[in-house]
Amino acid sequence: MSRRVLFAIVGLALMALSAYAEAQVNEEAFTVLRKKIMANGMVSFSGLRTVVLFENGVKVRGFQEQIYQKSPGKQRIAVVAPEGERGRLCVTNGQVQWQYFPKDSKAVRRELSTAAESRASRLAGLDRLRERMKIEYLGTETIAGRSAHVILVSAPLDIPIKKTWVDTQHYIPLKTQLFDSSGNVKSSAFYTAINFRPQYTAGMFDFELPPGCSVRTASQLPTRMSQRAAEKAAGFRAALPTYLPPGYSLLKDQIAVLEQGGKVILWVPFSNGADTFSIFQRLLGSPAPPRTKGQSLTWNVGNHSFVLVGNISVDQMKRVRDSLSF
Repeated sequence: MSRRVLFAIVGLALMALSAYAEAQVNEEAFTVLRKKIMANGMVSFSGLRTVVLFENGVKVRGFQEQIYQKSPGKQRIAVVAPEGERGRLCVTNGQVQWQYFPKDSKAVRRELSTAAESRASRLAGLDRLRERMKIEYLGTETIAGRSAHVILVSAPLDIPIKKTWVDTQHYIPLKTQLFDSSGNVKSSAFYTAINFRPQYTAGMFDFELPPGCSVRTASQLPTRMSQRAAEKAAGFRAALPTYLPPGYSLLKDQIAVLEQGGKVILWVPFSNGADTFSIFQRLLGSPAPPRTKGQSLTWNVGNHSFVLVGNISVDQMKRVRDSLSF
C-alpha cells in the first residue's frame, strides 16, 4: 500500500471519528450540563457525600464528607470518616479558599478567580467537549431520594469518560463517576443525604489558622494563550506527543508560561473533557534524574527536561513520553 493511500485512509478514519462524536451529542444532555455549570456555587444546600477511589477497578480508598454550600460561592467541606482522615477541611468564602491538613498541621491558601471567570471557563470547556465527545442522555434515576438526570460522556469508540447524575430541580451533581482508559471506574462520589434547606452556624465559611500551623500560598494561575504565543514567550518550541490516551487532545489555546528558579517553563495541558494531564517543559540547567512518582513522570531528552503530571496510568504516561516529538 502506498503512503498516499495510507494517509488518505487515516485521514478518513479521523474524520469519521470526529463526525461520530459530533453527531452523537444529545441536546437534552448538553442542556443539563450547561445548567449544571450555571448552578455551580449558586444553590444553597448541605449533605453527606461518599468518595471512593479505585485502581484497576479495585477500591483502594474511601472517605465521607460533610458539605455545606451557601449561595453565592461559599462552601465548607469537612472529612468526617474514617477516623484517620477526620478533620481535613476545605473552606471557601467566595474569594479565598483554604485547605487544611490536620495530620501534617499544614494549610494552603488560594485566591480564587471570579464566579464569572470560572463560569466562562467551564462553559468554554463544555463547548470543546461537544466537538469531540459522545454525550448521551440515559434517563433519570434516584440518588439520595432525589430524581436525577443521568448523562454519560464517552470518547470515540464508546470509551466511557464520565458519568454524572444531576438533580432535576436544582442541577447539582448528586453522583459522579470517572473512568480510566480501560473503562474501569477510577473514582465515584455520591451523596447519601442532601438538604436544600440547610442550617448554618456563624463563621462556618471563615477559616481560623490553628496555632503552629504552617501556611503555603498557592500561586495564581498563569495567563493561558495559544501554542504559538506561548512558544514565543518561552523562547523555545513545545515538544508534543504523537500518542494520546483515548479521548484526549491538546488544549491548544490553554498553554501557559511559568517561571521557577529563574527557568522558563512551558505548561502544555491535555484533556478528555473530564480529566486532564499536563507536560511541563524547560531547557536543561541541572538535569533532573528520570523518575516515576505517584501520578508524575520526569525525564530528559537532549537539552530539554520534562515532567508529566495527571490522572492517567503509569503505562499511559510512558506511552505519551515515548511518543514525544520535537
